[in-house]
Amino acid sequence: MVEIMRNDFRYPALLKEIDRAPSRLYCYGDVSFLSMKSITIVGTRKITDYGIKVINLILPSFLSKLDVVIVSGLALGVDAEVHRVCLRRGIKTLAIVPGGICTAIPKANMGMYNLLRKKGLILAEFPEGVKLHKGMYSMRNRLLAGISDTTILIEAGLNSGSLHTARYALEYGRDIYVVPGRIDSVSSQGCNMLLAEGAEVVRGVNTMKEILSIREEQLLLK
Repeated sequence: MVEIMRNDFRYPALLKEIDRAPSRLYCYGDVSFLSMKSITIVGTRKITDYGIKVINLILPSFLSKLDVVIVSGLALGVDAEVHRVCLRRGIKTLAIVPGGICTAIPKANMGMYNLLRKKGLILAEFPEGVKLHKGMYSMRNRLLAGISDTTILIEAGLNSGSLHTARYALEYGRDIYVVPGRIDSVSSQGCNMLLAEGAEVVRGVNTMKEILSIREEQLLLK
């Protein structure tokens, strides 16, 4: 495990900008990912076939050739599918977990957790052995929003934790892209609400090209 203090050059610059930025981070895996451009993708634990299709469409293989990291939370549903597609396509991916660095991993995702330790990056605000409490999920969500300048919301109900992540991103002045859903889908109510409030729309398979072209100069500097 690698411990990164706030004054360490490896500490993500964007994360330093948020309120209550962690004094230290705990990591397993490739910490060089922390210096790369990151895009956060989150959504409901109750993923639908539509959500799976969208994730596979917006994570093209060309991302594997770039110094771009896809961030998610290793929860069931959308998060797990995001990490799964990234690992399958060789795209760099980072999982931010709640509580201690190995405290709150769903049993169904333990295999992926172990794979991310070897081929990706696991990050937490607390070390091993710290007891998880409910408030730590919200604390993790602020990190998901804070570490990236863009957050993409795939599917989210009105009470979804991923909707809270989107709210944090807006609070931090970051860009929000949202996948529109059916008006009768509970899993899309939160997404459709954000779209009504003015969030950017995920229009199709070229979403990543659109996002990265907006910041092309930033990418060239890395």
